[in-house]
Amino acid sequence: MQEVFYEESVAIHNPKPAKARYTMFTVFGWLCIISAVFAVFNVWLMFFMPVDSDQEIDISMFLLSLVPWAVMFVLALAGAILLMRKRHSFYLSYDYTFVSGELRISKVFHERRRKLLYRLTDDKLIKIGRIGSESYKKLKASPDIKEEILTPNDEAAEDKEFYYIQAATSVGKRLLVLECRQELLATILRYTRKNIIETEFNRK
Repeated sequence: MQEVFYEESVAIHNPKPAKARYTMFTVFGWLCIISAVFAVFNVWLMFFMPVDSDQEIDISMFLLSLVPWAVMFVLALAGAILLMRKRHSFYLSYDYTFVSGELRISKVFHERRRKLLYRLTDDKLIKIGRIGSESYKKLKASPDIKEEILTPNDEAAEDKEFYYIQAATSVGKRLLVLECRQELLATILRYTRKNIIETEFNRK
């Protein structure tokens, strides 16, 4: 049997705000790294600071004086890790891939790291339609269905539209919002049940 393959990617249309946030998080991340190094350096100085031989050292007071630097180091290190990892999440893109009857949706961080979100086979797909339709509004209002936006954009690209896919996933019913060409839906429908398309789909 011949394998069917169709893939679309959607990237952020306006990268300027994402670039600004990336730069800001990078700067603050490096400030946290510098703060952590500064805290370690000060502790090192305190350990090797010369002391008069006849001077008695109060161990408890000495350890107590280390606490602020230890707290500073932990907070700065945690901040650095969080900021340096989070900075890549502003450059988001999504891949929608249909391979022999299975729809795979992945999130891509800064074109570096890919995370597979969903693998949806024919039996997991419940309904497909346009964002803004009556069917979409009813599904979105349903308390047992959670909507998940799988595009980084508020406006669709010129050759694409926003569509939804209602699916049964391992984490419950989901209303998945995609920004794609109609060719992706046509490919899905070609190899799955035709009755999953919403009745008002062609009344645009």
